[in-house]
Amino acid sequence: MMTMQMPRAGAVATIRSGALAGLGGFLEQRGVTTPALCERVGINPALLANPESRMAVRGYVDLLESAASQTHSDTLGLNLGYRQPLATMGTLGEVTLRAPDIASAIRSFADAMPLHQEGARLALEVQDERALLSYSVSDAAVVEYRQDAELSVAKMLHFARVLLRQPQWTPTAVYFEHPAPADTQAHRRLFGVPVYFSQDCNALVFPSEMLKRRICGSVAEQTRTSAQIPALLRRQATAIDLLGELRLQITRAMKDGGVSIVDSAATLGMSERTLQRRLGEFGLSYNSFVERIRFELSQRYLQQAHLPLTEIGYLLGYSELSAFSRAFRRWAGESPQSFRRRGRCAN
Repeated sequence: MMTMQMPRAGAVATIRSGALAGLGGFLEQRGVTTPALCERVGINPALLANPESRMAVRGYVDLLESAASQTHSDTLGLNLGYRQPLATMGTLGEVTLRAPDIASAIRSFADAMPLHQEGARLALEVQDERALLSYSVSDAAVVEYRQDAELSVAKMLHFARVLLRQPQWTPTAVYFEHPAPADTQAHRRLFGVPVYFSQDCNALVFPSEMLKRRICGSVAEQTRTSAQIPALLRRQATAIDLLGELRLQITRAMKDGGVSIVDSAATLGMSERTLQRRLGEFGLSYNSFVERIRFELSQRYLQQAHLPLTEIGYLLGYSELSAFSRAFRRWAGESPQSFRRRGRCAN
């Protein structure tokens, strides 16, 4: 049976507690106490009282997932993210409001992202008349982060409407990396456009002409806050997380059959031999790292009763259910069906 404690490269990525603005009130309305939930996932509840305090990204992700489970609110991330004002982003919010146009706001936001969340990536891709703004987490300790992804993309929608002063603005499509939940009505209702799951990224898709739109009431001149950002980033920068970057590559390529060590090494700007040596420093081989990720993802997916085993196998890169079943039995010492039944009994 495989043990799943993921080794770390470099410092632990952290996030501002302000990212959880509104969570306490949400929990209270549903009869769940914040201290009890924090204790459940190993987080000091005092951190939530100060938006500028920082917690491990893994703890933040676990807290959101546990909150969704305990309150039986499958759309917690969507609801929380869309209701958070720009001010909850701290310095990033100030920088965004001072940008002259949407393109500048996105660039400034992406550059300063570590001030709010380390190990997160905001990327803008423009192809002729189409623009795609994506969000991802590059952290070896975080494999699946549905509630955070939905919170972040819902927040993108809300911020776009605020900056444009168009409360009814909609993108042309929305993408999520995770598989579709059992009920997607809330997603379609919030975004007002087609929402696609099991995609290569978490993103808003919109016409590229929007990037030229002026931000109403912005102050484009340099300010003391924005001038300080490069120094703040230098002080707050963490070591490059090799395992986090590699995890992101592997997870995204998995359903398409996976990515080879040669391709991974090239993307990371190193030779295959160097990548093998670096992984060896953590007691890993490339193949064992892929297996660890598949096992952790498989456990998450099996907890979602609406996902057929054949679809889970596909999402993990297996063309045949029998191949997935054999692999899971090797990892867990039991069949996927048995694991799923045992989880239902525990609940």
